[in-house]
Amino acid sequence: MGLPAPAATSLPPASENRAQHGRRADRDTFCAAMTHLPSGVSIITTQSPDGPLGCTVNSVISLSTQPPSLLVSLANTSRTLLHTLRTGGFAVNVVSWQQQELYRQFASGDPLRRFDDITYTVRDGQPVLTHTSAVFTCTVERSIEVGDHTLLVGSPTEAFHDADAHALVLHRHHAHRLAPHA
Repeated sequence: MGLPAPAATSLPPASENRAQHGRRADRDTFCAAMTHLPSGVSIITTQSPDGPLGCTVNSVISLSTQPPSLLVSLANTSRTLLHTLRTGGFAVNVVSWQQQELYRQFASGDPLRRFDDITYTVRDGQPVLTHTSAVFTCTVERSIEVGDHTLLVGSPTEAFHDADAHALVLHRHHAHRLAPHA
């Protein structure tokens, strides 16, 4: 027994809402408050002429199941974003608890050195990290610039997961482990 489908509603255009709510939280307050929102950790990877590139993100969501699609947010200044748009594809590597050192490695430092000593394979033309909790290889369906980030709508060409992996979740700047059947 499922819930009834919601009734269709008509929403006002976004520009009308913006006029009513012109204020914005300052950046530091916004960032501090966002750390209270637990989030999964993923590494977005893609190819470049110099080899594989990747960066850590905590902004991946399931967008649709029919057809399967997901949404990723990358900084406009990201090399990973630039090469993802050039190649038209990327992989979402969901970091497991056992890989917690990777999320820091892919979050800072020289982007061209992040794959140093990292084991990976190539699937659908994209570098895929080994021992992840889940992986989605995707083609870019659409990109939308919003503020200082670009949203990528990805269409998964492959999806696989490790049912026994322990997920890594960030909350208030600390990594936490979730058991697979918690």
